[in-house]
Amino acid sequence: MGAKKATSSRQPQRRLAGNAGMVEALAKHMRSSLLPGDTPFAKGQLDDAARFVLDTAARRESQRSAMGIASASDERRFTRIAIVNDDMPFLVDSIAATIASQGLTIDRLLHPVLPVRRSGDGELDEILAGSGDKSTRESMIYIETARVDARDRRALEGALKATLADVRASVTDWPAMREAMRKDSARIGDNEGAALLDWLEGGMLTQLGHLVRHRDGTQSGKLGICRKSAKQVLADASFDRAFAWFDDPKLGKGRVPLVIKANVLSNVHRRVPLDLFLVPIEEGGKVTAISVHSGVWTSAALAASPAEIPGLRANLTELMAKFGFDAGGHAGKALVHALTALPHDLVIGFSREDIGRVATTMMSLVDRPRPRLSLVEAPLARHLFAFVWLPRDLLSTQLRHQVQSLLE
Repeated sequence: MGAKKATSSRQPQRRLAGNAGMVEALAKHMRSSLLPGDTPFAKGQLDDAARFVLDTAARRESQRSAMGIASASDERRFTRIAIVNDDMPFLVDSIAATIASQGLTIDRLLHPVLPVRRSGDGELDEILAGSGDKSTRESMIYIETARVDARDRRALEGALKATLADVRASVTDWPAMREAMRKDSARIGDNEGAALLDWLEGGMLTQLGHLVRHRDGTQSGKLGICRKSAKQVLADASFDRAFAWFDDPKLGKGRVPLVIKANVLSNVHRRVPLDLFLVPIEEGGKVTAISVHSGVWTSAALAASPAEIPGLRANLTELMAKFGFDAGGHAGKALVHALTALPHDLVIGFSREDIGRVATTMMSLVDRPRPRLSLVEAPLARHLFAFVWLPRDLLSTQLRHQVQSLLE
């Protein structure tokens, strides 16, 4: 199979495609990484893919990724991607999401993790049968997509480089980000806000970044993605509003941390808007800085019962008492169902009044479905969230598009 020269984050100084022993060893690992239901390679294609990955892996600097992108010139006409990296979390899902963001569909993905030995200057010397004292485990990802032209290939390479840098930074700084969240929890004190940070830090938030924003506009303590692609998670005007929020005794004292959505999309794990958790830092009774934690909720957190989530559980208890609902009765169960179904990562940032309004609107539709709309302005007046309920028999793609057009 012929191929055009690969575009790479560094050009290898030697080629290993002619090393039959290494090709065979890598092909074996790649074959074993095929999942049930994956399309098997035709004769010769697996070895050809292994040679491409080997040439990409020929030399890799410590703490850096090696990447190759090439367009195959045989009758299948596809683009193949090889990414070699230290084995770490979030690689496959982050890379796949980045490729999808470029409008490409992944036709094949292999992800062998194998022990290798490299020389001091990063040259690949050996693929080992098993781990040894001087070996390291490397992730070697091989992907095939539809063929792309040179311009799109450059855009894809740039996006993948940014993603890989974010993944490495977030994994490397994860212990420091956890410690920063624990310190902010202690700073808040013993209340639901501190409990929320403890709950998130305990595995319910994929922590990706942290920074401290000072009154004068400077930033310090950058960790994770905040020292890479997400250096500016909020605009200056939004930070000004956040300081004003915490300066207001009626607003700032009652909702710490302040939970908001960023306009910045996460490159790591899931390609969704970052969740931000803002904690004021006080000196002499005045707010001098804001500690900002960024991440995305885990799937377990999004599926958790509202009775388990600090902040939401207090609102649930308050609503039960306000309306006199019995937790075991019909109305009480309907309220729990509504709060469970609503997106936790949005609702957690709402005021008590907005949570009650949206939840009771939703629970009123359980027995009598009918069209309903609720609008909620997010903190700092940055976003407007619209909740639209329609009876199931009215749902259609055309109607969804009409509603979307009206809201826009």
